[in-house]
Amino acid sequence: MFPQRSSELYRTPETHQPPPALELAGNLEYPNLNVADLNARLENLSPRLHDCWDSIAINEQQHFALATNRREGSHWWGMFFGYGHSQLNHMTVDSADYKLQAEHTVNIVRYADNDVLLVALGDTRLQAWSTYSKVRNPQSPYCLFLVGESHAHSTPISQLSVFKADRQRAVSGSADGTLNVWDLSGIDLVSSYHSRAAHTDKMTALATPSASADKFVTCDRGGCARIWDVRAAAPSSTCLYADSSHLLSFTSAAWAAATELQGDNYVYIGDYDGQVHTLDIRVPRKLAETRQYFDKGHVSQLLINGPYLAAMSNLPASVKVANAQAGYKFIYTHQDTHTRLTDAVWSDDSTLITIGHGRKMVTHSIK
Repeated sequence: MFPQRSSELYRTPETHQPPPALELAGNLEYPNLNVADLNARLENLSPRLHDCWDSIAINEQQHFALATNRREGSHWWGMFFGYGHSQLNHMTVDSADYKLQAEHTVNIVRYADNDVLLVALGDTRLQAWSTYSKVRNPQSPYCLFLVGESHAHSTPISQLSVFKADRQRAVSGSADGTLNVWDLSGIDLVSSYHSRAAHTDKMTALATPSASADKFVTCDRGGCARIWDVRAAAPSSTCLYADSSHLLSFTSAAWAAATELQGDNYVYIGDYDGQVHTLDIRVPRKLAETRQYFDKGHVSQLLINGPYLAAMSNLPASVKVANAQAGYKFIYTHQDTHTRLTDAVWSDDSTLITIGHGRKMVTHSIK
């Protein structure tokens, strides 16, 4: 047993007389008590563009939606903003056309119609917001109005894509394999198609075609890609590709339009080894082509714009653009783009905008 008088060894010395808690910040003489000062401070909940820029979207009128999040400490929360193209070089809280502060993180933003924004929150909710209405507010037409909200996913939404052929429809997916197809035509957010087990492995990507709103493709980290038809009476899919060798792990996907790359029958899928694979939906279970894009890092996102295929990587964050009309020759490369690259959009025929953590927004001019 310890001696009865051992507690005297651990007693606070008489010379330890720190100042009041609110005066302890930066005091090196009493560093162990600085936590008292931190606990006494009020958390800064004022609206602001946080350091983590997580999602960006653009509509046909060149209006941008941006989601930023506070991802530090025990309380994570975020905001989303709306900006015109002329505001991109000086984005502030005050210059935003619209803004909303959320109690949770804002993981994904995607425009449906020009004036309807889909917002996926960190608490699994999907919201639809009207962003512009001269009828509701003629003096300030940029104003937010909640159109619909749903808790159809059991885990946070990790994939969200709007059908280009029908902007009133979108599909969302979460890592646990849950899928929902959404219909906004009735001035509400209604799930018209639902699947609880799209993949046996973690779902990592989702892609929609440009020519129709009836099909979409999903893939997972186990090297499996599936094609879904929402016209079926019950949720069902067919295998587009399955990696029997267990060497592939898919991370991203994009579906080309009829006038892009090799046509609307081709789906492009990125993997953890920095490769981009081409799949022809008419010839399932076979890779049409495989090209190496990155020696280090995985393909985190694929974006198609006319003849250009842009591939984004993380660890390290990089951007590469290939021209399909020139035999997929790389015409643009950018290294160390962000600390972590999170999202990207094509703003016109030759301009790619990427966002992320660190160097929050970068504009890439493809010449």
